[in-house]
Amino acid sequence: MGKAREQRAEKRLRYRWHARFASNPKEKPLSGQMVDVSSNGMAILYHADENCPGPNQSITTNFGVPYFDSGDSFDTVFFNRVGRVCRIDNLTSKVNRIAIQFAEPLFFKPGEQDIFDSDAKQRLEAKAQLIFSEKEKTAVKAQAKVKADNQVKPDVEESARLYSEALARAEERIRSYAEAKAQAEEKLRAEIEARHASEIKLLDEAEKKIRSYAEAKARAEEKLKAEIEARHASETKLLAEAEKKIESYAEAKARAEEKLKAETRARTKAEEKAKTEARLRAKAEKKAETEAEKRAKIEDELREKAGTYAEQLAKAKAEAAREIAGIKAWADDTIAKIKAECKPRPHQKKSKPKKSTKDDAKQSGEGILVDKVDKFITDRNRIF
Repeated sequence: MGKAREQRAEKRLRYRWHARFASNPKEKPLSGQMVDVSSNGMAILYHADENCPGPNQSITTNFGVPYFDSGDSFDTVFFNRVGRVCRIDNLTSKVNRIAIQFAEPLFFKPGEQDIFDSDAKQRLEAKAQLIFSEKEKTAVKAQAKVKADNQVKPDVEESARLYSEALARAEERIRSYAEAKAQAEEKLRAEIEARHASEIKLLDEAEKKIRSYAEAKARAEEKLKAEIEARHASETKLLAEAEKKIESYAEAKARAEEKLKAETRARTKAEEKAKTEARLRAKAEKKAETEAEKRAKIEDELREKAGTYAEQLAKAKAEAAREIAGIKAWADDTIAKIKAECKPRPHQKKSKPKKSTKDDAKQSGEGILVDKVDKFITDRNRIF
């Protein structure tokens, strides 16, 4: 599973360069050799000892990556990245291959630059030869200096011997490293061939499974097709029955809607009639109220007038009674006087009595009073 997660789909730039790494920034960095790099990770070679980092360990790496330009040279871009050890391959008993995944990718893809692999390899080899020639020149200069020092100081021979021994040890180390590299490449080639064989085997098994799956799929499709046809037939039958039911329901719904419309129209007419009757009833009630108010007002006025006329009639009756009493007294007095005057005297002719002016006045006063009473009674009857 760890190997599958580490596989990089991006093309890698394969070249060898020194790389330094440390599990803690405060610790002394260790030196390894970078063998390939991409924008998301890299692989380095390191000794198979106790200092080798373990899987899933976080480390900080310092390394340089060639950035090719349009010319025949390139620039080396140096990076400092924090990464995680995602896989460790034990190439030999002394060398491990450490696969590192960066926490932050590089700003360019080293293996996908606008250059052919052969050109990149040629430029890298030229650069390596240039570095090697510079080292040889430095070594020659150092040897010349040693010879000069030998001529000047015989004691320098010992230092030259020591330098030669150190150089021999370095060459021996380089030779062992080359053998380890050859062994690692051979092991890697064997692993690639084994992986290729396993991939071919897996591919054959996958093709067999795919064929069996295709046959099972064809059988399932045939079965599904038959089920679909049967379901289609049953659905067609059910659809026809549903359409009949829908038609009958539509007809019943249309009849119900017609009946509802007729009932609605009848209800509307009844409501309009009821509203009209209510309006007429309201008008009649209002008119009756108005008439009642008018009648009450007239009755009040008539009562007031009747009271007034009753008072006037009482006053007139009292006045008439007084006048009648006065007239009666005056009449009695007058009659008495007349009787006294009308007594026959001796030796006087009986003459016809003449009406006096007082009688005329009495009759005229009584007539005026009677006319007033009759007029008052007539006016009262007219009112009532």
